[in-house]
Amino acid sequence: MKQVWIVYHDSGPDNNILGVFDDEGEAYEFQELVAPNYDNGALLTPFPVPWRYTDRVTEIRI
Repeated sequence: MKQVWIVYHDSGPDNNILGVFDDEGEAYEFQELVAPNYDNGALLTPFPVPWRYTDRVTEIRI
């Protein structure tokens, strides 16, 4: 596995991550399914794995 896809929303301050997927197609389908539930829709972002805090500095904004 080289990356995961994170489905999230930015419509509120809490519980922003909606799902983490190892398949881009599944993530996209889920994003489309849940997007109507949030004022700003749902977002999809790939994230490289494995990831360790010692690897490099990565700023995560969700």
